[in-house]
Amino acid sequence: MKISALDIRQKTFEKAFRGLDADEVNAFLLTLSQQWERMGDENRDLRNKLDYATQEVQKMREIESSLYRTLKTAEDTGNNITEQAQRNAEIRLREAQLQAEELLSQARQKARTLVEDAYKQAERSVTEMQVEVSRLNQEHQRLEGVLDSMVRDLQHLATDALDKVEKARNRPKGSTAAILSRAASVKVNKPEPSPEATPAMHIDTTATSSVAAVGGALVATQFGSAAVTTARPIGPQPGAYNPKPGQQPDPGAPAQIPGPEISPDPTPNENPGQVPPSRIEEPAPSRIIEPDAPNVEPVRPDIQPIGPSHPEIVPPAPAPQPGTGSPGPGFKADPVVAEKSFFDEI
Repeated sequence: MKISALDIRQKTFEKAFRGLDADEVNAFLLTLSQQWERMGDENRDLRNKLDYATQEVQKMREIESSLYRTLKTAEDTGNNITEQAQRNAEIRLREAQLQAEELLSQARQKARTLVEDAYKQAERSVTEMQVEVSRLNQEHQRLEGVLDSMVRDLQHLATDALDKVEKARNRPKGSTAAILSRAASVKVNKPEPSPEATPAMHIDTTATSSVAAVGGALVATQFGSAAVTTARPIGPQPGAYNPKPGQQPDPGAPAQIPGPEISPDPTPNENPGQVPPSRIEEPAPSRIIEPDAPNVEPVRPDIQPIGPSHPEIVPPAPAPQPGTGSPGPGFKADPVVAEKSFFDEI
């Protein structure tokens, strides 16, 4: 039976003989009701606190379970991450090892290829050098053959020259005077100068040059020296009378007849009358003759341009003047050709 503080206050007792004091009983009941009410309040407070504590405990338990689950999840996640990292590390390490092995294999293959190429290049170089040495040896042998043939040719030429010198030395000297007399009898035909035009005098330089050459050779043979014979050039001389074009020659001046020019030997010969033997020079190394560039003559046009030397209208040749038999002023006489000498045939 549940008793409240109000029940305790309203409780009544029946009166009896020799009963208790009513005031004391009421006072006691009042005190008891107060105490009971206070205890009920405390009980409610405690119950409220217990409920609150129970709720807090429940919350804490939920938090604890949540934290536990979180920790468990974190632990599992950490374990998974660690395992994944380990697997990734193992995979990366394996890939690095495979890549290193592949690079090493490629490097070895490349080094092997380079070594093989170097050996092949060395073999090719050695083969080319051997071929070049063989070619140079053949060229050397060919040049030696050419040198030998040139030496033989020079020996033959020297022998022929010595034979010719010996024949010239043994030739009778009586023919020298006849040759000189024949050379002195060579004359130059000079045409009559015309009052209208003065033709140029033509001298056969071939005959005079041959006379000078033969005379010089004979003088060198007689004196036994290596005198140099040069033909005097036929042309304007510094001290001679040189007529200009269109000017009459000086009739009082003597005709200039070219003759052999003899230069004496500065060193006297110890044995006059004997020709010294010709010295055979050492053959020089053969030189490869390079082909010259082709000489292409320029093509001349059929129609020459108009100028002083090629007039547009060519004047006719002048007719001879009547009564005189001489040509006109524009006539040019043909050059006089000297008589052919027997020296031209030598």
